[in-house]
Amino acid sequence: MTSSRKEYLYQLSDLSECSHTAVYLSLVIEKVIVDIGVDRISAVVSDNASNVRKARKIIQDKFPTIENVRCIAHCINLIACDIVKEEFGDHLLR
Repeated sequence: MTSSRKEYLYQLSDLSECSHTAVYLSLVIEKVIVDIGVDRISAVVSDNASNVRKARKIIQDKFPTIENVRCIAHCINLIACDIVKEEFGDHLLR
């Protein structure tokens, strides 16, 4: 996300064969930040898995001007999935 509130997708990487540790993920994110330029990025947005939260924290500690943001759409999706698992949630769908 940029300071003008525009969002851009810079890179997609297949990390399925790689370790998903916070340190590794933070290194992948850091490379993108350095490639683009730290002054051109205002936030890193991602899901809220524990390894990703830790990776965002590592990035925020290294680049204090970059905000650490959870994806609200992902949070809402998780909440909705939990609701429909409940008996009252099943009635909402009918």
